[in-house]
Amino acid sequence: MNRKLILLLLTALFIHHFTNAQPGTWRQVGDAGIWANTAFAVASGGTLYTIEKSGALYKTDPSSGVWTQIGTQNYTNTTMMIAGNKNIFTIEKDGSLYATNPATANWVRVGAAGAWANTIAGTVKSGHLYTVESSGALYSTNVNTGIWQQIGKAEFANTKFLFDGNNGWLYSIEKDGSLYQINPNDGSWTRVGETGAWANTIAGAMLDGKLYTTESNGALYATDVATGTWQQIGKAEFGNTAFMVAGSGKLYTIEKSGTLYEINVY
Repeated sequence: MNRKLILLLLTALFIHHFTNAQPGTWRQVGDAGIWANTAFAVASGGTLYTIEKSGALYKTDPSSGVWTQIGTQNYTNTTMMIAGNKNIFTIEKDGSLYATNPATANWVRVGAAGAWANTIAGTVKSGHLYTVESSGALYSTNVNTGIWQQIGKAEFANTKFLFDGNNGWLYSIEKDGSLYQINPNDGSWTRVGETGAWANTIAGAMLDGKLYTTESNGALYATDVATGTWQQIGKAEFGNTAFMVAGSGKLYTIEKSGTLYEINVY
């Protein structure tokens, strides 16, 4: 092989590698359509957890797409799924909160039956489950005891998404598309960024101090939650996102087609 041909091949490989490494590029993980029946998806500790429409709970290694069913418990009555550091939390149609240990498949109720009947959003932070009720009240629940207390005033009835910022704060996106920083100790909150800037958000996840969101027009944005400044990443190719999760420094989406993707954000 002559030197000119070798140089051309090396150049092509470099360009291919460089292009694939750009922020916003994505690769398919596992077989296409495997997650087509996914009803809920969360991530914790580098593992993707999903509940299917059949009621089965699965864990997936998102780097390879290899998945395994967890236990035999039926989750068809689940209305919300939230990831903790150790357990996966689900809220059922009757408003009861349950914890599932993925390592043992043990499923146990937490707190009083029906106490979370009006929950509209939730996230886990520092061993506590933070939930917003339709009344606008924000609650903090000790996930070990089920004991809860209201935080601040009942001002959160328009919350659409709730995130743990992993920086001492909670963050919410309201129905009007505004982003807020919430103090988990007293419930005080402050708008971050421009009013309504996240009005078209369809999915989101926190990763390394940034909020990643997909918009209805297909754009993927990274927001610095400290300032509210955001920038688009890659092309507007994410309009079919059904779920977005983050784990172990990676961002993943499940598309409406049921295909899992890993997104390069760096």
